[in-house]
Amino acid sequence: MARQRHNAKHQKPSVKHERVERREHKLELKARKHAESEASHYVPSLSVLFRFLALVRVSGALLSPIQDCDEVYNYWEPLHFLQFGAGKQTWEYSPQYSLRSYAYLHIYDVLIRSMHLVIGFRTKTQVFYALRVCLALMSALCEAVFVRSVAQHVDRRMANYVWLGVFGMAGMFHAAHAVLPTSFAMCLCMLGSAAAMAPPVSDVKRHMRNRAVPAIGAFALAVCAGWPYAGLVAVPFVLEEMLVKGSGASTRNWRAQRLAMLVVVGVGATAIVLGAMAVVDSWYYGRPVVAAWNQVAYNVLGQHNGSSTLYGTESWYFYLKNGLLNANIVMILALCALPMWILYYVALKQTSRTTASVAGERAMRQLLDGHFLLLFRLLPFYLVLVVFSLQAHKEERFLSIVYPHLSFCASAALSMASPLRAWVCAQLGRRSRGGQSRAGFLVLAGAACVGMLRMTALVKYYGAPVRAFMELPTSNITGLLPLGPSIKGLRTEQPLHNDLDRVVCMGGAWYWFPSSYWLPRGYHLQFVRELGGVDGHLPGDFVPAKASGSVQKSTSVERPDFNARNEWEPSHAIELSQCDYAVDIEYPMREEPGLARSSEWQQVGMCHSVLDPVNTSVLARMVYVPHMLAWMAGQRQEWGQMCVYERRNPIA
Repeated sequence: MARQRHNAKHQKPSVKHERVERREHKLELKARKHAESEASHYVPSLSVLFRFLALVRVSGALLSPIQDCDEVYNYWEPLHFLQFGAGKQTWEYSPQYSLRSYAYLHIYDVLIRSMHLVIGFRTKTQVFYALRVCLALMSALCEAVFVRSVAQHVDRRMANYVWLGVFGMAGMFHAAHAVLPTSFAMCLCMLGSAAAMAPPVSDVKRHMRNRAVPAIGAFALAVCAGWPYAGLVAVPFVLEEMLVKGSGASTRNWRAQRLAMLVVVGVGATAIVLGAMAVVDSWYYGRPVVAAWNQVAYNVLGQHNGSSTLYGTESWYFYLKNGLLNANIVMILALCALPMWILYYVALKQTSRTTASVAGERAMRQLLDGHFLLLFRLLPFYLVLVVFSLQAHKEERFLSIVYPHLSFCASAALSMASPLRAWVCAQLGRRSRGGQSRAGFLVLAGAACVGMLRMTALVKYYGAPVRAFMELPTSNITGLLPLGPSIKGLRTEQPLHNDLDRVVCMGGAWYWFPSSYWLPRGYHLQFVRELGGVDGHLPGDFVPAKASGSVQKSTSVERPDFNARNEWEPSHAIELSQCDYAVDIEYPMREEPGLARSSEWQQVGMCHSVLDPVNTSVLARMVYVPHMLAWMAGQRQEWGQMCVYERRNPIA
């Protein structure tokens, strides 16, 4: 009897040992199967990805209306002034404040003049679309590089999820081609993050060449030449540099070497970029200027008794709502990524405790190391989302710098879903099913379909301004635009100049203005208060280059009609009687002053429909819903009309 108990006592550990070995064998088979599956996953080449993404990006450049009046008045208008000597000027470009960078605008100016040398632009709308298409192609290239880096350094299945996510994302549809520092920074942050996808290595030279220098250079350019707050995207990269030694032979003082490298390369790149920007900006403003610092000093430190909150505040969940609007299901998945990462980490830790063999421990260590690195690639999206949500002043474009990272987080959530489900089923003693890839692709395909409906809504509901301004009578000025030399100019007639001066006025619809690139030559915009909806500190006009003698003399003159407190300035508006044309929107459901019933004005051309968001149901304004379908579903849609009016008795 005692012998039987003794034998049973010694048999229990062997049974337990067999179970552990069986579990490890299953883990090894799953790991091998995952590796084979990973290797078999097809990821499009850089060229194919670029062409595929360029398709939707160029479509957005040609069809999408400008989403933000800040893009018009702070970037398109000053760019128009640099090229044609006239345009609207905001207070940020006044020398006493100098918050905006002319050096940033020069990037686009040089690009346009280079294209003009070959193409020979005849109309300003050609310039508008050419620049947009060029920016769309650049964004598509950066996205393709980002996806290929994910495929090479993280996971091939995730790479496919990433490009599917950005392909159907409505936010990328209008952010990719925008002439905004946030869009410029978004592209550079993609390149910086693509370099940072490579895992750290102990070999300092190889680490600098393949990872650190490209990442630091891209992030420095994004911050100094683009948007200062894009530096948040680089914070997880810096943390990883200091916390993760990486693979390779052990190096003494590796952390000190990394810190020295970050300081030297970071300071050097920042000094070069910021120095070049400061030289250009100082010349235009007529005094030493670092525009990026002035912007931070105003928005963060309250310089000039100002604050970004003067231009509107939003609730803490604004970016959550906006993310759902612009990324729908992808946003929900992205928000799940960090909780799923924590749960997956717990699962790996629990599994590693039951691993007895040396090979099993090594495999688990590799999984844990790779999972730890994944955290640093998830953090940029969460860091930007949390920090920006804590600020009172919020704008849709601020979140665009991490749209690609949003898609990356969503792809990580989809990739972790299957192993987490298997782990949960194992804890419950159930058998898990496969089909992860198919389910992931179906989810993202559904997200893309919803995204396409949102893209269509932007074009259909809010595309009226461009079409309305095309109703303005064109001037009789022909020939090439005065943008410098052009190959076509050698065998084409030169521009005919005249003294045409026509005033186009806008009232409450001033924020719909699509920029002076849509005004015929010889026309310029003014604001009138009689049409209602005009308050706050509206843009003024640059001193015309012809009147001052040069562009630089116009940009460097300090004027008393600008203020940083969003206070009304009477000189920035004129009387309606001084206008030759007026562009206005009339909503039948609202009681607002209009020109349709005025005997002094007559309609020019056709009116164009624009959605009335105040009196339209939520769903019917979020995504495109055909009018009949909206009516059948009980979704109310109300429309306004944007029209061009001409004075019946022209001003002499």
